[in-house]
Amino acid sequence: MDTELLRTFLEVRNTRHFGRAADNLCITQAAVSARIKQLEESLGVALFTRTRNNIQLSAEGERLVPHAETVLLALARARHEAQLGGAEQRQLRIGLRSGLWGEALQRKIAALRDGDPGLCLSMTSLEPGEAVRRLLDRSLDCALLCDPPGLADLDSLAVGEFSLRLYGSGGRQSLRRAMNGDYVYVDWGGSFARFHVRHFGDQALPGFSTNIVELALACVSEGGACYLPAGQRQALAGRGLLPVRGAPVYTRQLSLVFHPDATQRDTIESLARRFAGLRL
Repeated sequence: MDTELLRTFLEVRNTRHFGRAADNLCITQAAVSARIKQLEESLGVALFTRTRNNIQLSAEGERLVPHAETVLLALARARHEAQLGGAEQRQLRIGLRSGLWGEALQRKIAALRDGDPGLCLSMTSLEPGEAVRRLLDRSLDCALLCDPPGLADLDSLAVGEFSLRLYGSGGRQSLRRAMNGDYVYVDWGGSFARFHVRHFGDQALPGFSTNIVELALACVSEGGACYLPAGQRQALAGRGLLPVRGAPVYTRQLSLVFHPDATQRDTIESLARRFAGLRL
């Protein structure tokens, strides 16, 4: 199947308008209509329901969307890797658990790039479950995660430690005040949830919870407290957030996880050595 048909299908789906899709694709509206018709005939289904000034996906069109996106993404990745060229230039696709990025990791990555200019890095922020799935289907080469998944199908190398501390804004410096005030629960996964229950039980019932670290930061910067990476203490202090005295600290091993048959295993092991001693 011509991938331009899928590209046109997704553009019509996004714009809900043949004319705007044509403008975005730099083709005529008649060409857009012809491509959609060709795709529908190829699949034997109607992909859109059309009424005056209203174009909606049919049920069949809805089911096609994730497949079309997967095909185009795979093609883009294949083109990118093919363009990397000879053996002197390699690519390493790294998954990063959401919320881990900070100055310490930034310094490690900068040193890696300076020391190995032939290495092309691609870094993606992912939730742990998605990172594991992509490691297994080989769309990631490695991932930096807390608490390695313990799957027989994956290997891991310990590279450091990840800690979460309770930070509060302004004068909210006692544990009691922090947990009784505008406390924001940040979802750092099942292990942290168990830690939270063990230490606080039902004493800390947050009025707001999220797994988006930037959103939690925005909330507590106006007043409140939440658990955030200990390694970002300096940056957090600049936002008026300070560690809460007497609060329990959550600490877990930080590991570089990868497939045992990874083609980039030597590069991954070199990366693990460079990351050794990382504290986030």
